[in-house]
Amino acid sequence: MYGELFLNKGTPLLAVDIGLKTITVAQLSLNRNQYELMNIGVVQLPEGSVVDGLVEKPKEVVDSLKQLIKTEKCKCGYVVASIPGDHGVVRRLRMPANGKGVQTEEIVNEIEQEIPFDIDDVRYDYQIMGTPQNGAGDYKKKWAPVEEDNIEIIVTAVQNEIIDNRFDTIVEAGLTPVIFDLDVFAAAKALSFTNNLSKLGPCALFHLSDPYTHINIMNGGYTVFDRSTPVFGHCSSNWKVNMPRKPFKKNNKIEEYFTKKFYKGDAAEGRVALEKKLIAIEPDKDSVEKMLDEADETFEVFSQSTNEKVNRIFICGGGALIYGMQNLISDHFKTPVEIINPFSAIKVNSKHYYLDTLNDLSPQFAVVLGLAARRFDYK
Repeated sequence: MYGELFLNKGTPLLAVDIGLKTITVAQLSLNRNQYELMNIGVVQLPEGSVVDGLVEKPKEVVDSLKQLIKTEKCKCGYVVASIPGDHGVVRRLRMPANGKGVQTEEIVNEIEQEIPFDIDDVRYDYQIMGTPQNGAGDYKKKWAPVEEDNIEIIVTAVQNEIIDNRFDTIVEAGLTPVIFDLDVFAAAKALSFTNNLSKLGPCALFHLSDPYTHINIMNGGYTVFDRSTPVFGHCSSNWKVNMPRKPFKKNNKIEEYFTKKFYKGDAAEGRVALEKKLIAIEPDKDSVEKMLDEADETFEVFSQSTNEKVNRIFICGGGALIYGMQNLISDHFKTPVEIINPFSAIKVNSKHYYLDTLNDLSPQFAVVLGLAARRFDYK
């Protein structure tokens, strides 16, 4: 559908989130500031396909992605893809603007001092806080206009190995990757569907994923970091969360006819399985305690550096579906905790999708939907 069109900020990119155990895809259209679900799907990956963020079994991952694209009838070949948050280095830099602005060369020099890798071994991007997002990665601009004497810059760097590994996998599947984004930033984008981040004040976003849980603090709509050590952490976890067998997309009348006619036994068996609860297990005590301890430390660093306190917590990822998780976090911090549900702000055609299933699983789709909201808006 979009293969012969020039890529622009109006193109609904196909979001591809390659996780440890699954691949999730989604696509959103945007009409009059209202997102609408075009496609969404997930497929289980064979064990060991992805290890420590790297695709170790390319053939299995490529075949799974191709089959998922075919099943969901995704037409767009341009992809916005996720990078695991634990493979991204994020820094918040403070630099003098010298009354004019800051030169790109000065920013690059500062980045070289701050990231723990050789600058030639990473892809990096930056955003000057308070300036439009469109200018964040425009390295052709000599000056970034700023009025203040001092400016703050959010810098993200990812090793070439990680991006090249995922780039090659996506290309092998016949797709064209055009944007890579950290999953924690994508989750924050999904949160913006239902909240005005600039008016929230200090809040925390917990991405409870497997094998790492990420803790991210935002204030005034921006991710907040300490200069030397980012106020951003991850801890190992072992959330045991599996995707349900129930499909997200409803069959059309022709599909329903053939399903009833030729697969009566399997359909009946499937209906029994679908009655089971999605997540009904107790959270692992050690994992929860480790996550809470790291969150305590993160909150303390934030409070000491800003004299402010986190007043609200949002959670997403598979761990957010575990029974009692929301209450555990809320009780520990004595702070309101909300599970992110981006579907509550997205137009979804109930004739085509099972809304109850999507709402039940909404925390697991926060990243891919945040990705799907991205557009190719760099000039």
